[in-house]
Amino acid sequence: MPPTAEEQHEQSEAYKASGKKIDEMISAAGKTPEGPMEMTFERVIESFYMSALIQMGAIRQEGESPRVDIIGARQTIDSLTVLQEKTKSNVTDREKTLLQNVLFELRMAWIEITKAVATSATRPGAVPPGAAPPGAAPPFDKK
Repeated sequence: MPPTAEEQHEQSEAYKASGKKIDEMISAAGKTPEGPMEMTFERVIESFYMSALIQMGAIRQEGESPRVDIIGARQTIDSLTVLQEKTKSNVTDREKTLLQNVLFELRMAWIEITKAVATSATRPGAVPPGAAPPGAAPPFDKK
């Protein structure tokens, strides 16, 4: 049974009040982020964009080797595509352009990564993604 309209309203107000308290605590600690902390459609798109870049190994901590989650990246890109389709007539020109540009960039990066994976997988002695190199103990080997 879904929550009633009254329950949803109460929960929404409690959520907003809690968020305001957290914002005040962050400000009091002198850690005010740049710009407003309110979530916007553009920030949702930017969040997906950053997630996909991380999943494709384009963003990582300094000194870390890239870790690629190609399936996760594809799902993130597909999620943006769903948002594009479902919000077609309800976005500003700026939002539409942002979404188009982000999808173009991410799809191009994904294509490049999948080409690199396919090329490395066809080399003699190559280890398929997720496989152990020759001579390595299998995972969970209890020797």
